[in-house]
Formats: sequence, C-alpha cells, structure tokens
Amino acid sequence: MTAYDVAEEPLSTTFKVLVSPGSGRLRFLPPRRFARGMEMVEAGQPIARLQQGRVDVIVRAPISGRVSAVLGLEGEPMIAGQAVLAIEPTPEG
Repeated sequence: MTAYDVAEEPLSTTFKVLVSPGSGRLRFLPPRRFARGMEMVEAGQPIARLQQGRVDVIVRAPISGRVSAVLGLEGEPMIAGQAVLAIEPTPEG
C-alpha cells in the first residue's frame, strides 16, 4: 500500500472575468507592465475602450492581478455583459 500526502488546503485558482459594461467596438489599450512574460494589471487600470459612435467608454480592471486569458478580439463588436478578459488575482489584489 502506498501512502500519499494530502494537501490540508485545496489547491484552487480563482479568476475574475471582466465583462463589457455596454455595447460598442472593443479597442485594447497597450499593456503597462509585464512580470515573467505575463501581463500584470492594477485595480482601476484602463484596459480597453469601447467605441460607441463618437463616445469612448473606458473599461478598467476591477482587481489587481495577471491577465490569464483575452476573451474579446480587437475591433470586435461587443454587447453588455460579454466577456473581455480573465484576471487571476494577485495576493494583494
């Protein structure tokens, strides 16, 4: 019989999915910071903008963390609630 170590706390990763606050054409802003080849964002940082005719709506990161997935495409028409990207929170985020 083989004994296995069991982790006392379950290993899990939580992601925050940033969704579009309205409709418009998605335009990503340039990344500000990288760490170990991954894009890092800070809470409140502008991530993208939605072009709604002559008006631009700024989309901001809700938390600090690492961008783990880009779910929207540059120039893609978006609707309210559509996923834009996923952020894996940092311990301080």
